[in-house]
This record gives sequence, C-alpha cells and structure tokens, in this order.
Amino acid sequence: MFLSMADDRMLKTGRLSDAEMDEIRALKAKKPDSARVSLILYARSEIRAVSLAEGESLVIGRGAPADIILRDGSLSRQHARLELKQGQVWVEDLDSTNGSCIDGDPIERAPLQPDAELTLGTVSAHLHILGDASSSNPGLENHEHFVRRLEAEAARARTFGRSLALILLRQPGHLGGWFTSMAKNLRPFDLAGLYASNTVEILLPECDQAQALSFVEKSSKADQSLRCGLAVLPAHASSAGELMDLAREALQQADAAQTIRSAKPAGETPAASSGTRPIIQNPAMLKLFDRVAKLAKSKIPVLIFGETGTGKEVVARAIHSTGPLRIVNCGAIPPQLIESTLFGHEKGAFTGAEHRQVGVFEAASGGTVFLDEIGELPAQAQAALLRVLENKVICRVGSNDEIEVAVRVLAATHQDLGQMVKTGEFREDLLYRLNAMTLEIPPLRERTEEIQAFVEHFIEQARQAEECTICGIEEEALDLLKKHEWPGNVRELKNAIERAVVLTGDKQITVDDLPEAIQQLESEPASPPRSPSHSEEINLKAELTRHEGQLILEALKAADWDRKNAAKTLGLPLRTLAHKMRIHGIKRLSYEQDPKA
Repeated sequence: MFLSMADDRMLKTGRLSDAEMDEIRALKAKKPDSARVSLILYARSEIRAVSLAEGESLVIGRGAPADIILRDGSLSRQHARLELKQGQVWVEDLDSTNGSCIDGDPIERAPLQPDAELTLGTVSAHLHILGDASSSNPGLENHEHFVRRLEAEAARARTFGRSLALILLRQPGHLGGWFTSMAKNLRPFDLAGLYASNTVEILLPECDQAQALSFVEKSSKADQSLRCGLAVLPAHASSAGELMDLAREALQQADAAQTIRSAKPAGETPAASSGTRPIIQNPAMLKLFDRVAKLAKSKIPVLIFGETGTGKEVVARAIHSTGPLRIVNCGAIPPQLIESTLFGHEKGAFTGAEHRQVGVFEAASGGTVFLDEIGELPAQAQAALLRVLENKVICRVGSNDEIEVAVRVLAATHQDLGQMVKTGEFREDLLYRLNAMTLEIPPLRERTEEIQAFVEHFIEQARQAEECTICGIEEEALDLLKKHEWPGNVRELKNAIERAVVLTGDKQITVDDLPEAIQQLESEPASPPRSPSHSEEINLKAELTRHEGQLILEALKAADWDRKNAAKTLGLPLRTLAHKMRIHGIKRLSYEQDPKA
C-alpha cells in the first residue's frame, strides 16, 4: 500500500518532485512498523500466497470460519493457526484430524524456519522472508489481490499521465533463493505476487520502460535461467488487462537467446491475425457478424461499442478486407505523441525527432486504420483527425506539405461518446463522421453459450505457448466459468485460462486452478430451512467424502507411500486408488512428483 505523505501529494498533483522522491527513497532505509513475510501453500493443484504482518494471526482450514480457506479434504475445518510474533512465524495445530508437521515431525505449537517444510494434512507450505524480518520489502501477494492492486494502479497512472510497469519473471522449477535476492531491489511501494509456482509478477509504479529494464537486468544478472516478460503503461497498453496480456505474451517469447522480452510499443500492431478467431454461437453475435460480412464489402467508417475485453479488435479485423491494417490504441499513447504516431513527423520537428517518421495513416494508405479507445483522443488530435476524414489528406508534424491518403477508419470505444459530446470532451462533428454505421458487441455475460468454445480455444493456444500436454477442463470448473459475471469479458476469461494452464501443467483444469472469485461461486450445501433431516442428508455426503480421503491418507502413510500395498489394505484395485488420490488431491508432496507415482 502507499503509505507516504508523498503519495497524498501525488494524488493531488499527478507528479512527484525530486524532494518527494528523496522522501520515498528514505522510507526504504527506515525501519517499518511491521515486518512482512509470505507463506506459499501448495494444496492439490492450487497455489496460494499468504502474507503475514507483525502481530497478525491467521487460521488455515477447509471452511468457515477459517481466514484462509483451501478446498482440500485432508484439512480440518479449522486446521492450524499461523502467527507472526517478533519476526518469528509460529504454527499451532488446532486439534486437526490429520495433524500438522514441520519437516515430518508432528507439532502442537512450534516455530517455522524459512528452510523447513510445513505440512497440514497433505497441504505443503514453505516460508519466504524477503531479506530479514525487518525488511521493508513487500511480501508475495495472492494473485487475485495483486490483480486488484494492478487495476487500481493502472487507473491512477492513466489519470495522472504516469508510467506503470508490469514484469513476469519465470524460472524452471519453483521459487528459490533467486526471488529473495531479487526482492532486495524492490521499493517500499512496489508489489510482488505469485502468478504460478515458478513465476512471480511484479508491479512497479512510477517506472518507465528503461527503468523497468534496468530493474530486470539487475535482478536476473546472477541467474541466466530466468525468463522475463515486460509491459509498460502507457507505452504498450492502456488498461490492467492489456498490460497482463502483453507481459505474458512477452514472457512466452523469451528464450535462451533473448531472456528479457518487452511488449511492442503502441501503434506497432501488425496486420496479421491476432490469433483470436471469432467465436460466434450467440444469436446476437450471429446477427452482428451478418452485418460485419456486409460492412466488409463497403468503405464507410464504422464505430464499434463494447465493454472492455469484449473483442472489439476481433470485429474490426473481420470488417477489414483489403490493403494494410494498422491498429492504434489511442489510450496507450502519450498525448504529446498522438499526432506524430498518427500522421508522422519531419526530422527536427521536436526534441528527439532525429529522422523523418511515416505515421499510421500514411502507412495504411489503401487499407484500414483501427482507432481503439477513440474516446481517449485529446482535443487537438480530434481536430486533426476530423480534417483527415473530411479532406483525405494529412500533414506530418513539422511540415505544411499535404499528403493524400485513402484510408478507411474504424473506431472503437467502451465510453458513452454521446455523453462526452454533452460535456465537451468529444467533438460532435467528429462523432458524426465516425458513426456512419454503429455496431454494439454484447458482453460475455449475455452470451454464456460461447464460453465453452472460448475456453477450448484458449486452452489450445496456451497449450502450444507453454509446450504442455494439458487435456482439457473438468465439467465442474466449466460450469463455474459459465456462472461468473466476467466484468473483464473475453480478455478476463483468456487471462484466467492461461494462468490455469500454467498452474495445472499436464492434466485437466480443475476448480482449484481458477481465480478465487470464481471458486467462491461453487455451490455450498444449502443451509437447512429448519429441516434437520435435510441438513443431515447434505452433511452426510460431505462427511463421507472427507472420511474416504482420510482413510486413503492413513493407508498410504502406513504403507510408507507404497501404493500397491495401500491398495491391498483398502481392498481397491491400484488404478482405482490412483483415481481417488487424484480426486482428493493426495500426493507425498503437493509441489513435486510422488517418487512412487
């Protein structure tokens, strides 16, 4: 969290002075009021990062009223309590059925050291202290908490015209000493989160591309196996979802030859397909794409409305027919560079203009320019765009020479341009020029019949990118995806599936691989409408399932994890035992392969 007075001034002015930056740097040297450590929990296929502050106490269990709830049958409802006291993490078993162990030894209450393994039932956990207990570096945050902070910081950066960097760092294997070493370079207001067991996500406010690259180079210098993907707002993206998309794509492209990859600058989107094919099953979408097919044969401007992440670019690509296609995210380009990006500039037109630059409109002559987030265009750029639409000519910045361009303009927005006209934020005459035809894309929550097709498509994309052999998604998980509201629409779904593929590896995506907000949609046994028999029937099913898992766990422990002997003890075929172990998420260690598998 932002805790300095400098941040208050940041909110009011949108900028920090040198003195205020000195104040922030001084915070790093100052002993904080509370230390922070992170505990990484490996439960079935679920990975959870839990941050502890000095004096804080958290209960881990499989249900309410536990503070940290993990869907694991080996846990008791309230299994163990964690407490950070004077820099030391203490673990207290709460009379759980399957017990708590540190390095294999049962405990009632004991201190947990960073190099020790904690097991709660079959859930494994490791402690990460960044630096020493008094370090001001942040701990590893849960991915969902990280995303919420990312969204807030992206909104702040856009409001005040500041930079924000997102970095994904991956190393083969799991978290190790490399992260502890890297964390020493974090500032007090930076944030690190757990994206996957071998991938850390880092948020760097007030950080441009050069500064972010410097951070990565410094952090990865000692370990050449690290791979990094980097994206910066506004240089590459204009929203939190786009930033995550681009950083992940950059990470997927990183290899031994180029271990650090950055997203491409805004305005450099190639004409080739984005790889997201249209999913058309909903009646409203079928009707929409009928109109798209007709519009593809014309040259009139089209204005596309839709919430963030609904697929406005996919529709624009479907409308584009011939010639080059250039895509510009108007919200991702600094205002002072908008006209140069769109119309080009002459050498010496402004500081840094060392040579002539052809703009997007000139490069797209004979084809299409797609202006995404058109509502973000500054007033001066709106006037210049209107002249192009009316006269079909452009002037490069720094020149009075007119250049004819034959370009079809497609525009898109999630904003109410009519309301922006009333408030003076958008030109009415420009709106009339842009909306010769208007298309509106329904949000994903109104076309749930397409979710399964999207999921299958994104799984295949992620399978190829991650080079894994994932074999689909469980029906229960798919049902939950169909229940979610998807405020971020198709982009949010894509992010959820791609992270689930990273988490699950070579098996099916399960409920535990999905974001917390979606897991919480899973229907719980209904509370009794004052009917004891109804309550007992529901509880019986849950208790039988939990008891089966406990019996299997006890048989495996008694057989020293020899599955053949455990199956014989239980009177089960070996394949049935293996299947039930997968159902209950039972492994010798949740974060590594069972040696007897």
